[in-house]
Amino acid sequence: MIKSTLWLMSLVIWTSLMLPMPLSNAAVSSSGSYTATTPNAATSAASSSSAEAPIPVPVPSPSQPDNTLSSPSLMEAIKQWTQSISAKPGYEAWKQATWTSQPLGPGTHGWIVLLQSNGQPVGYMVIHAADPNNPTKYRLTEYGSGNTPLFSMQTLYQSLVQLELMNTSYHAERLYTSPLQAVWKITSGEDLYFIDAKTGEVLPQLTVSEKQEFDKPLEEQIASLLKPEHTITGSVQLPEFDPYERLPWVKGTPAQYGSISALLSDLDQQKKLTYTAQLFDDKVTIPLAVTGYHQWSNNEVFLLLEQKGQRAIPYGTTFQLGKLYP
Repeated sequence: MIKSTLWLMSLVIWTSLMLPMPLSNAAVSSSGSYTATTPNAATSAASSSSAEAPIPVPVPSPSQPDNTLSSPSLMEAIKQWTQSISAKPGYEAWKQATWTSQPLGPGTHGWIVLLQSNGQPVGYMVIHAADPNNPTKYRLTEYGSGNTPLFSMQTLYQSLVQLELMNTSYHAERLYTSPLQAVWKITSGEDLYFIDAKTGEVLPQLTVSEKQEFDKPLEEQIASLLKPEHTITGSVQLPEFDPYERLPWVKGTPAQYGSISALLSDLDQQKKLTYTAQLFDDKVTIPLAVTGYHQWSNNEVFLLLEQKGQRAIPYGTTFQLGKLYP
């Protein structure tokens, strides 16, 4: 009787430990990656029995603690940015949101912060160390609203199902070179896949030189110098539109702005603009509707782009990677 009781208690504990983990028995590392192995027969049987009531995939937690993530300085930085951003249209849910964070991979000194309200995703922030040698100073690289945040586990899950990798062994790693080059790197045996971290789209096969774009120094790709003490001093919110309704970005002439003030003037007048970036030797074209801007107290401007939810990306970064079309 005692042995039966102990066995039952062990089974309950083991089961409770498995439930929070995403994608069956995936193990998350503190470097921002995790590995999933082929489920065993018992796990497969349990999955089959619960097929009629699928459980949403939760956001994973690092298997090892990252002391920087819980540091008072980072928590205060997130609090300050959240307070400023939540005052703007589309970000009201941030006022009551909680957050979790994950590292963006080795050597990046960056984190993805996922916000939830009432159990639902409401946005994200990408934060990097302002000085890698000083882990108490941070800068906000990008942010966005909506229920499809950057590096969403739900979006990744759907992509893995599409690739038929759920019943295989694979390794997933976050790669963040710039806002428009944020991907999941998936390794399964000898196969290598890159999945857009925002949309979940599987990217075309890349050449060796194209893969090396992910190894470029972060400072060459990211223009933001936004610190926690900065606040939003001006903003414009425009209606969403489908960039495929009109296609000036296919054969048209891009807009030429001599200054950032000229661009903001057009947006103040509700001018419709489409932002287009061509990545990986033009293998990937991304047209996005411009839905406004946020101007911060350090005079830095973040363009608001629609991509399965709003993304706020530094104008300096968008200028480097793409063009605007009227």
